[in-house]
Amino acid sequence: MSDIEERTQSVATENGAPETENDTVSSVNETAETQIDAEVEKESVQASEQSEKPQTGDNGDVKNGGKKKFKLGTVAKCTLVLVVIALVAGVLLGVVNMATYVDPDAAISEKCAKTYGVSDVAKNDDRAINYDSKNVIKSCFEAKDEQGNVLGYCYYAVGSGAKDGEIELLVYIDVNGVIKDVEVYSQGETAGYFDRVEKANKPKYVGLNVNQLDTLELIPSGRQSQKDGEISAVSQATYTSTGYHNAIAVAVYAFRAAAKGETK
Repeated sequence: MSDIEERTQSVATENGAPETENDTVSSVNETAETQIDAEVEKESVQASEQSEKPQTGDNGDVKNGGKKKFKLGTVAKCTLVLVVIALVAGVLLGVVNMATYVDPDAAISEKCAKTYGVSDVAKNDDRAINYDSKNVIKSCFEAKDEQGNVLGYCYYAVGSGAKDGEIELLVYIDVNGVIKDVEVYSQGETAGYFDRVEKANKPKYVGLNVNQLDTLELIPSGRQSQKDGEISAVSQATYTSTGYHNAIAVAVYAFRAAAKGETK
């Protein structure tokens, strides 16, 4: 071996073997893969940051999963508007009720004054005497003339047993015990039934002297009454007849009990 060959081999041995073509390609591939990995990692980080940011609409409202979330301020405004509307409606309803409210006592007192042709009418609930808890006298009004003489009474009477509950009547009985008039105050019966009962039976009650009655009884439809105080129920309106009768009966009872010295 020549000196030149020995030196070349020695240098090659000291510095390592020279790079081959395959070594160069491998190095380039490693560099490219490193760059690709860096780009992928960068895109992954950007995507993660983007997903963590709240999505907003054109008007700045925050969205979540495609569903719009209202700002607290918007909800508060809507609530306030609804509260104001409710308050205004409540005030208006109260004003309407006040404007249209009719005091029951004042209304009955006015009717009583008209019936007896006087202006002096006052409550006398000592005469509001009941014989059971279902048929009751809610109030009693006393009518007097200008000299202070009692002319008669108006009983606000409630009779049970009607088809749709109760029938409320104003029963006018004069000081001598004669039923002067019967007037409906409130009832919920079918119009046809109540009208039939009132038309058929009211004349049977009006004019009766309760002081002379042995009984005041509602008898079955079709049966002829044998004496005063027996009132036939209207055919196919027995329940309505019952409620109507019971209201008058409790008024008669209250009048007769007071005449005996009883009080509420």
